[in-house]
Amino acid sequence: MSRENVVFFCSVAAGIALFFALGLSRPDLLVEDNLVENLGAMGFGTASLLALGTAIRRRVFLSSIETITLVCTSGLCLILFLSEISFGARIFDVQMPKMRGGGEFDGGHDIVIVVFRLLRDSGPAGYLAAATGALLCLTVTVVLLYAFQRTVWAILHRIFARAFECRLAVAVAMLASAVTLDLVTSYKAAILEEVLEFGAGGVLILAVTALWRETGSEAVEHAPPGSSRTGDQNAPSVGARRADHLDRHSPNVRRPSRLRDKCMMVDRKNA
Repeated sequence: MSRENVVFFCSVAAGIALFFALGLSRPDLLVEDNLVENLGAMGFGTASLLALGTAIRRRVFLSSIETITLVCTSGLCLILFLSEISFGARIFDVQMPKMRGGGEFDGGHDIVIVVFRLLRDSGPAGYLAAATGALLCLTVTVVLLYAFQRTVWAILHRIFARAFECRLAVAVAMLASAVTLDLVTSYKAAILEEVLEFGAGGVLILAVTALWRETGSEAVEHAPPGSSRTGDQNAPSVGARRADHLDRHSPNVRRPSRLRDKCMMVDRKNA
């Protein structure tokens, strides 16, 4: 893992702990449609625009995988932005459908809540179906990891080595943790959920800007000689140009061209 990613991990962990402690002391900042949630919505919206803009403007310096990842990131951030503003329900005063067990269906994470409540209300049959599905998914995952272990190790190495992939993975992990905490009926879990969602928006912005920085450096490296980005590396330096200027205008410097002209004139007179 690169040093930059290690520092980033530690910074994100410290930020989450700080905002969680702040949320415990000031819970009014983390309630629905308040400061932190509005800032989180702005973060997701900004990340969506940045990801789409990077995919379009820097497509020359991006691989196909990076372009697809940016477009998918932009779509995910757009969905998260709409979920944070309840798809405009509170802005336009629209009544969203009620969910079984309480609450309104006004966010993408509510799909997980609906499925969880259906399994819970189904009794033993629902638990058996959930356990069977989880075991099947685990088995398929283990088989795929064993079959493509070299590819998996290469992907993991790329994630831990590059800033864009690493920060994107951190943001996805934070969002998955937030969805899981949404299933827990706890005051502290609700605060940590809001902190993770808010932090994920900032991490997504930093992920896109990291790729923007990398593609910007590649653009400078591949710029043609003499362009405004790199400058002509073969051009003489300022000091060399000044020395040449002084030599050409100095009366004590004998120029080869004038010396050759004088020799030719003497030869003609002798002839």
